[in-house]
Amino acid sequence: MTHTDDIQTEEGYTPFSLLILGNGFDKDLGMKTAYRDFAESTFWPFTNLSNKDQGSLACFLNERKEDVNTWFDLEELLAEFAQNINKTIEQAEKDFQDLDKVIKSLKEYLQAQEDEFCKKMDTTMHAKRDTPARNVLQKIIRNKKEYKIYTFNYTNVYRIARKIILEAEGKMFFHIHGSIRDNNIILGTGDQREINPAYFGFYKSANSSYASSNLVEDLAEADEVYIFGHSLGTNDHDYFYDFFQDCIHYHKENNCKRKIRIFTYDVNSELEIKKQLMKLTNKHLIGLYAHCDVKILRTCREYQDSWMLKDDF
Repeated sequence: MTHTDDIQTEEGYTPFSLLILGNGFDKDLGMKTAYRDFAESTFWPFTNLSNKDQGSLACFLNERKEDVNTWFDLEELLAEFAQNINKTIEQAEKDFQDLDKVIKSLKEYLQAQEDEFCKKMDTTMHAKRDTPARNVLQKIIRNKKEYKIYTFNYTNVYRIARKIILEAEGKMFFHIHGSIRDNNIILGTGDQREINPAYFGFYKSANSSYASSNLVEDLAEADEVYIFGHSLGTNDHDYFYDFFQDCIHYHKENNCKRKIRIFTYDVNSELEIKKQLMKLTNKHLIGLYAHCDVKILRTCREYQDSWMLKDDF
């Protein structure tokens, strides 16, 4: 019997809640964890390239980094590079070395960001500052009796959470793509991308550190799903597709709908989220709203008070 079966048949049933975190969570807390921030920092590994680097991953990333009008997403760029490059396995070896350099430098950069955040949280003024990310995390941990928290971020989510709310328990937190704490961050592209076979190692699932998680199963069981700062982008569709397919056909007695809350920054990011939801529901977004209790909540200052000041959202 599933959680969703239990909720309508057993008195006193406790809803099972999931909180899923993306990079927008860390950014909302004040950490500069966007890939663009990393690329423009002193931690960026490719600063002195020569002519012999032409056609390499390092050169490709540097060219894209210099285009300030383009969204700089490392994982999307890895997919684009591996899709369009024509090299043999032997020729690709240098690019895998470049990828290793990126991962090493990214780990060091994010560790510095995490350490700086924790240091700030030890000061009274910063610790009292409320943000949407803190607000959501506190409400989940304090108000939900049965919950799990999954993060797609590499920063140590439990360490961060403990700086925000002391009641946080380590056993409730799970990393999907590794963490800097465990020195196993997984940077790459999703399985659904068609790339040059010589770059098979660019797939996240090909990484030796890639491990199974219960996210897909927990999504299927969840009564309440909260997604904060995750774009639901193509590289992570494998984790969410089954869930949203189930949601558009989901029906329960007594109008007890599955609750879905998606927290995103502003109007533009909300539209991007809806574009992804349109893909994940096979162009049946109306069905998602019809069968579930869905709200997309904006976290920018103009809109955050409309939901942050309430006991629940």
